[in-house]
Amino acid sequence: MNTSPQQPSAPDAGSAASSPAPPPYPPAGPGPSAAPRRLWIPVLAGAVAASVFWGGFLALMDGPRSAATDTRGYKVSTDLCKDASTEALGSLFTVKDDDDRPGAVLRHDAMDRSECYRDLEPKKGRGGMVTLNTMVTLHKQSDRTPEFIAEAESAGYIPGSKAAVKKVTDLGDRAYLVSVDIDKTIRMTTLSVLDGGAEYWVKVTQSSSDEAPAYDADQLQPLLVKDAKATIAELKS
Repeated sequence: MNTSPQQPSAPDAGSAASSPAPPPYPPAGPGPSAAPRRLWIPVLAGAVAASVFWGGFLALMDGPRSAATDTRGYKVSTDLCKDASTEALGSLFTVKDDDDRPGAVLRHDAMDRSECYRDLEPKKGRGGMVTLNTMVTLHKQSDRTPEFIAEAESAGYIPGSKAAVKKVTDLGDRAYLVSVDIDKTIRMTTLSVLDGGAEYWVKVTQSSSDEAPAYDADQLQPLLVKDAKATIAELKS
């Protein structure tokens, strides 16, 4: 008798807010003292992305859960690190592009996805580590809406975390800005957008061993929204 893998019950914070497995090339730490704190980043990236990957896996195993969805003319970038705009975020951070860390691309009849992982360096000399994760997924054979809402609105599922969820207007069919604080030194700010069967997801993770994150969600929101609109326009051109 065939059995299907069980989907984890805990929702996550984005995948757009929708959302990827741990970065295949974790950035190197600034020194031995920062190493333990940096271990949070791939762990949290995996937690945030878990339901997205399980959803895709179940769709491949069990077949489409609904009729084909409208991907609204989006295309999956062959190099999202080049096509995703960071112009607005550039007002606060220097984007550290690395040719040795190319974006990943998944293509399948059920789902296409492109991903990009980059490091950001604060321009005002603030300490800590900042990473930028971007993902675009085309759900071609299933309706992503229920999971998308659940992940965004249940962002505070990590024990001991503090989450704030805000709906964002004028972006796709649905959009959320989610901020999750893990203790006092790690903050994840995620903007996720669902437009038909197309899902855009971007997350800024700030982490420090000894100080609070430099920027809150209200400071990052206009920058993330501006870059999202530019990226979406590029992917639909």
